[in-house]
Amino acid sequence: MKIIPEKQLQYWINRLGFVLRRDLQDRFRANGIKMGAEEWAVLLLLWQEDGQTPGALAQRSVKDQTTLTRLLDGMEGKGLVNRTRDANDRRRVRVNLTTKGQGMQATLVPLAAGLIEQSQRGISTDDLQTTRRVLQQMTDNLLTKGD
Repeated sequence: MKIIPEKQLQYWINRLGFVLRRDLQDRFRANGIKMGAEEWAVLLLLWQEDGQTPGALAQRSVKDQTTLTRLLDGMEGKGLVNRTRDANDRRRVRVNLTTKGQGMQATLVPLAAGLIEQSQRGISTDDLQTTRRVLQQMTDNLLTKGD
């Protein structure tokens, strides 16, 4: 069987991911913000629920623990997050937003929202819902081992 990349949905998913990361970082940089797309993704998760464990963040961001640890090291160095021991279980670490990390939401979200809006221009709500449902199912198919 011959695989033609441009005819595969996965090719376009991957290409879109690269373009989105590049354009997001360009928007941040144009506004004087030194922020990578990977850091942005972690901030999004923490804005949704602050105080997650590194393991939970790794799972939700689909990153291995080592990569996430390096990412958190950099974010801590920028003053965006801090890691503290869990008050109920000293073996656990919690990742918390700093005041600076919380404050970045007001600046970064509108920049990302503009990119999201641009990327969805001309696509119907029904098509977007179908696409989201299909992508979620494809992801579930890959994350569910042994089925």
